[in-house]
Amino acid sequence: MNETPSPGPVVTIGRQFGAGGLAVGRLVAAKLGVPFYDRELLSLAAKESGLCEAVFERHDEKPAGTPFFAPWSVPFHDAARPLGQQVFFAQFDAIRAAAARSGCVIVGRCADFVLDGRPDLLRVFLRAPLEARVARVAAREGIGEAEARKRVRAADKDRAAYYDYFTDRKWGAAETYDLCVNTAPFGSDEAVADLVVRAVRAASGG
Repeated sequence: MNETPSPGPVVTIGRQFGAGGLAVGRLVAAKLGVPFYDRELLSLAAKESGLCEAVFERHDEKPAGTPFFAPWSVPFHDAARPLGQQVFFAQFDAIRAAAARSGCVIVGRCADFVLDGRPDLLRVFLRAPLEARVARVAAREGIGEAEARKRVRAADKDRAAYYDYFTDRKWGAAETYDLCVNTAPFGSDEAVADLVVRAVRAASGG
């Protein structure tokens, strides 16, 4: 069921690890003058569901680890669901509630799938070559290249498994999104954010 469109655009950003999704998302939200949600969704979901926030931290964008069953056939918070699935559906509710309140930018957490069908939605996916992402993560986190490569591959694996597990789509597949961007050639997060904002305004006729 689709929510009533909120005032202002809703932008979802899927991203490969190290492609700049978090930084670009914050910039896009600031340029559009709308709220930004990343880990903030964990606190919102914990508050609404009554589950401990630490549980959301442990399961954040990680596959549930047990076979998924009839995803839409039982109530979202049914206690019979494995904990990972309860966490996902609590985030599902938090994403829908955030988008219903106002325009916003939401990073990750299957938000493009959760909000699909909204006329005010722009679904973005950010990617970059592996070496560029490894270099970015190494510089950002002050770690060596080998450790950065390990983190990039592990995070991408978790994100893909999480997305593919909870949706009927494939993470990163171009047909799933409205705008797919290789961030490496742009030189800065600001330039990528400007591109996304232009796309938002073009899509809304602004």
